[in-house]
Amino acid sequence: MPRILILGATGYVGSRVANLLVRNGNHVVYGLARSTEKGSQLAQKEIIPVICPDPINNPSSFLSVVRSAPIDVVVDLSGANQDSAKILESLKQIGKERCEQATQKGAGAVIQKLGFVYCSGTWVHGSSSRLVSDIDHVGHDAVTLPPALVAWRAEFEKEILSSRDVLDVLIVRPALIYGYESTIWTSLIQPLLHASQSEHTAAASIKVPLDPESKPGLIHVDDVASGFEKAIDKFELLSGTAVYPVFDLATSQESMEEIIKGFAVAWQFKGSVELVGYGDNPFFEAMSTTMRNSSQRARQLLDWTPTRLNGMIMDIDMYAAAFAASVEKAT
Repeated sequence: MPRILILGATGYVGSRVANLLVRNGNHVVYGLARSTEKGSQLAQKEIIPVICPDPINNPSSFLSVVRSAPIDVVVDLSGANQDSAKILESLKQIGKERCEQATQKGAGAVIQKLGFVYCSGTWVHGSSSRLVSDIDHVGHDAVTLPPALVAWRAEFEKEILSSRDVLDVLIVRPALIYGYESTIWTSLIQPLLHASQSEHTAAASIKVPLDPESKPGLIHVDDVASGFEKAIDKFELLSGTAVYPVFDLATSQESMEEIIKGFAVAWQFKGSVELVGYGDNPFFEAMSTTMRNSSQRARQLLDWTPTRLNGMIMDIDMYAAAFAASVEKAT
């Protein structure tokens, strides 16, 4: 069975991808952990732990496993941002080694390239009300530029795609993720939750640093995980073909103002809520991205079938309750 190494296996998305891969039984799943405690948690889930406290600056322990296992596909769900370039360079070196080893074996040898799956995001398209798909240009060649927070990502995607001489690669771009602990939403909605729970701020005015006109593309984390599962399942089939190895994942487009005010209603907040614009904050600018995404290629070529199709607003009470429970657990 293919051996898959998940970077970020204990994280919000990575843990769910790793668990799905274990359950489908088609892979041997390894997971990167920064401590023995985290490694033990992975082992309990039948994920083989790879302990590496600093995979960016001291990656030797996990690269040793990539060589010795040997790992077939590395999936970067680490959220390392620009530091993912260091991971890519290390994996390219291993890719070169495998190609050279095959060459030394003679003309009939089959090159088993190392695979690399990278988690990007639909923010790379920028903000646009027109329909956008994964085959549209991004970065300086695009109609709209990505927000400053992820401007680097367009060039990094190009670096990944240009590595296909020594690696088999695939890029998956989820839209804005929600569900369960909804980690990326914390700085926006936790103040609202706390205000709704406090006697002193129950009638306060909460100003949220988002564009009130924004309508982001959204996707539940379960559908993100199943998208990666399908991509990994199809990886060997797609490798070496003419298929453009980039896939956007999105299931809805909804009003950010309705979402935020929906949380306020769900938590019975008695004060007022106003979206006041993102100012000069690059994170809130990215969260204010308007995007209509097409995921038809993922559905057709990966056989991806998302299940959380109601969107966020329709089930906002459930998502508000889940977020509140996760905050309570953390404290």
